[in-house]
Order: sequence, then C-alpha cells, then structure tokens
Amino acid sequence: MLELPEHSPLGASGMNRWMVCPGSVSMSVGLSSPSSELAMKGTDAHKVAAYCLEQQCDAWTLIARGDHHGYGFTFPDGDEVFVDKNMADAVQVYLNAVRSVHPDAENGDRYIEYGFHCPSIHAMFYGRSDFVHVSRRAKVIHVWDYKHGAGIVVDVEENPQCMYYAVGVLESMKLWDQVDTVVLHIAQPRGYHSDGPLRQWSIKTTTLWQWLEDYLLPAMERAEASRDTISGEHCRFCPVRSYACPQLLADFDELEKLMNATVTKGSVKKLSNAQIGRLLTLFDTAKIVAKAATETAFTRMQAGKAIPGRKLTHARANRTWKDGAEDVVREKFGDKAFTEPKLKTPAKIEEMPEGAVITAQYAYKPEAGLTVTSSSDTRASVSKDTKSLFTDTSEGEK
Repeated sequence: MLELPEHSPLGASGMNRWMVCPGSVSMSVGLSSPSSELAMKGTDAHKVAAYCLEQQCDAWTLIARGDHHGYGFTFPDGDEVFVDKNMADAVQVYLNAVRSVHPDAENGDRYIEYGFHCPSIHAMFYGRSDFVHVSRRAKVIHVWDYKHGAGIVVDVEENPQCMYYAVGVLESMKLWDQVDTVVLHIAQPRGYHSDGPLRQWSIKTTTLWQWLEDYLLPAMERAEASRDTISGEHCRFCPVRSYACPQLLADFDELEKLMNATVTKGSVKKLSNAQIGRLLTLFDTAKIVAKAATETAFTRMQAGKAIPGRKLTHARANRTWKDGAEDVVREKFGDKAFTEPKLKTPAKIEEMPEGAVITAQYAYKPEAGLTVTSSSDTRASVSKDTKSLFTDTSEGEK
C-alpha cells in the first residue's frame, strides 16, 4: 500500500491557501514549516477531545498538576500533553455539543478522528475529520470540526474545509446514494463569533457533489500544474513565506515603489484611495514575512547567534502570588483584599447548559466605533450610505 505523507499537499486544512495560490503547492515541495506554539496547542487539544470522546470522560479529568516541565497527562501511546484549565474548558464545550446533538452516538454510527483516502477522486484527496455521525435511517451525516484557535474566526456556511471532509466521508463510506443531507458543524469556543461558539449549516448531497465537480476538482488540478501565485492572508500558513517566494518579492518591489511615491508627493495623505488600499494590503503581507523573520531570529539567537539590532529578553509577565499569600493577605486586609463577584461574559454563560437561551434574550453587542479592516474580515461593512455622517479629510482621489 502506498505510504502517504501525514498531511496531503492538497488537503482540507490548506485549502484557503492552495485554492487561491495554486503555485504555493509545487513551491512547497520539500519545505517544512515549523509548528508554532499555538499550532502545537491546537494539536494537543484535538488529541484531548478525541480521547475524551473515546473514553466517555470529561476534559477536566485530564487537567495536569504542576507546570510545563512535567506532570502532564500521558496518553496510552506514550504522548504527554499538558492540559490546563483553559484547554479543558474549551474542549469541554465541544464534547458537550457532540454529546448533546448525538445522544445515541454509541450505536456504532459514530467515528472519532475518521481518516479517509479517496484516490477515486484524486490521489492526494485524503485527510481526517474530527467527528462523524451517520444516520442511515434519517439519510443524514454530521461532520464536526473542532477549532481550538481564537485568532481566526471561521464561518461554517459554505466552509470549504468542512465540505472537503464531507466529500471524503461520503466517498470513502460509499454513502452518496444513501444520504440526502450533510450537516456541517464548527465548534470554536475560544474565538468570538456573532453566531456563538457552536455553528452549523446543512447542504444537500447533490449540491455537495456539484461543488466537488465544478469547484474542488478543478482547483486541485490547477494546484497540481500551475505556478501562479497570489499573496494574501493565506501566506501566514505557507512554508514558502520563509523562502524566496516570487510573489512576496514582487510585493516588496511594489511596496518600495509606493513608498517612493509617498516621498515624491510629500505625504501619505496625497496618495489616491487605490494607492492607500494597496499600501495597507502590502503592509499586511509584510507583517507575515516579518513574523517569519522574527521566528527565525529567535531560533538563531537561542543557538547563540547574533542578530544586529535585536536581543533576547524575558517575555513580559504580570506578577502573581506565591503559595501561602492568600492567608497572609486575608489576615492583613480582610474582605477588602478580594474582588467583588462579577457576572461572567456572555460567551462564558453561553457555554453553560441552556446558556444560549439567556444570552439570546439579554446579551447584546454595543457599538465600539469604526475601524479599518481587510475586506476579507467577517464583520459586516458599514454601508456607503452613511458617508454623509462623516467629514471627508482626504486629499486624494475619491
């Protein structure tokens, strides 16, 4: 049997990159992108979630005692993971949701960390879905994706990664003719979304098949053959960002020209609206490259190398109490040393049983003013009809 790499170069987790930038696939061959601490925590959280589902236990039972230097929870395969309260709380939201939606999941139709390989679709079509539940009687399958990250909030509607997993499940189990509907679920307890931490969306299998033929397969074939590159937010997950990516090099050349135009005109305020927009986009890309450079500098400096203009320092940390401090402080200051009880945030209440009912009625999102974001941001754009409310201070093109 052909031994496949752990992650497919045309896998679901990289779709946001290779669908937009097909050339990144061929340029990534042989390159590895070092895992960040956040990525490793995400991997650990997924392992905790799978174990708890398999063993029918709660995440808090795996909370470690001690620190990151030991006393972590050891899995049957020998891996040790440090499970703290934050990780356990987040994973538990996912566990509670799966168990609530599928109380009969012990009937043999549930699949934890379900792996699939579908060469009938494409040689590189393989991956692993966090949780799958199949109801042949109702002709429905549920595909769950747990997101431990908080920085990038993910929508479930028409989510290509979840749709990819659904295709893999249907094809590998040969369920296309037995299932009418696929329900996609995203659990993202640490990232704020207006629809809450648990989101779902349904799609007909006939529509999913059409998406596969009209959109996914052509994109996979294009990524196999094309050298075309496009920069954007997807660059932050691309191994080529630390190497000589031709698109990033071209972007920096363009950035230099815009900076020169700023000097020529005497002020950023005299750039056109199109130039301002492009300048901000190029700076966003430059930040991604700068982050990769910072990670490289950190690794080299830890090995004793010198980086001009940079130094290693201790990370900033807030003071915390030593063991035994509580009794001393209580004796000295009494109740004045303690904070008043405070209502938890709507997001935390929403994680509680029936909490969503309360937040739907009593929680709201206050206005926080306006800000400039990327057009790909999931927040709704302020209508151009409101422009009369503001004074135009620009000197460039309208």
